Amino acid sequence: MKLHTFVAFLLSSTLATGVIAHVSMKTPCVRYTPFCDSCPELPPGQALDQNINAPIGTHDSISQPLCKYTTPYATPAAKWTAGSTVAVEFNPHAAVHGGGHCQFALSYDGGNTFVVIQDELRYCFTGGPSSSNTGTQLSYNIKLPDNLPSGDKVIFAWAWNNAIGNREFYMNCADVAIEGSGSSFSGPEMLVANYGPGSPFIPEFNGNYETGIDLYNGRKIITVNGSGSGGYANATAPAPQAYAAQGGSGGYTGAGSPSASPTPYTASSAVESSAPTSTAPAAGSGSYVASSPYATSVPAAPTATSPFSTTPASAPEAGGYTTSSASVTSIAPVYHARIAPVPITSPAMAGEYAANAPPTPFTSKCV
Repeated sequence: MKLHTFVAFLLSSTLATGVIAHVSMKTPCVRYTPFCDSCPELPPGQALDQNINAPIGTHDSISQPLCKYTTPYATPAAKWTAGSTVAVEFNPHAAVHGGGHCQFALSYDGGNTFVVIQDELRYCFTGGPSSSNTGTQLSYNIKLPDNLPSGDKVIFAWAWNNAIGNREFYMNCADVAIEGSGSSFSGPEMLVANYGPGSPFIPEFNGNYETGIDLYNGRKIITVNGSGSGGYANATAPAPQAYAAQGGSGGYTGAGSPSASPTPYTASSAVESSAPTSTAPAAGSGSYVASSPYATSVPAAPTATSPFSTTPASAPEAGGYTTSSASVTSIAPVYHARIAPVPITSPAMAGEYAANAPPTPFTSKCV
């Protein structure tokens, strides 16, 4: 076999394995993603992330900072208006690990603190209990709260704790500009779980999609403003009636809320928090009012014979949510394969590869 034919074969194999790489956000354009040609120009000294689908940490280690990268694009990847609904899309060449818990959040202080504007708990990417790696829902409509403050350097974040497989934490971030009339916004602080030994631990679901829900219910309510300056302030937890359930979604009004009406916050399966009142520690910069700490009792990690062990178990019948009673079948682990094609500089190699390359699994301006 000629050398260039062999190289083309390897590249074809690389792309073929890419179709089962882990899920990553496609729209809005993620920092340093290799999958979108409409992104802003890379910051000086930065390079495209050829493994944008990899987790940023596990329950016992941290591999990358929150957002994966801390240097933002010089210009926003998207411009949004408070009160509007925006489409968030994910790459279809993706393993979804049976779903799990997703959060969509905003940061006005450069990524020090994230306030959640929408949850997709339990069945993110699957729409229901699943043992599959294939997602059935890879786009979400995110309603931006009406009273968001304006900001030209806002970070939009997606965070995910998977249901099946290694206990990992995934996060992608996009730099956006928001035009709004509010002075502040209140909502749950983003839960960061399975991100190093000091973080809350969410075990493998094993068919129980209530796993970890107590941690999400225990998130403290914070208030952020558009200035991005200031510090944490002590506050009491919001009254129980501050959460208004409306068919699975509702509104949070945290301490320091700018109005008496609930601040729009969407949760696909949210329930009222019963976390105890507490004060928050002083930290960093950014004007926030915090209350209701994370749960301090963290469940122990399950005993497993391998990092990929999955024990079939029946889903619970209680809890007020529809779940499957069937056992969940263990699925093979999916490794973090390099998923972006390697540049081909030789015309001969390019022609050979074009003739042998597999069909593109999706069509979009974001490649």
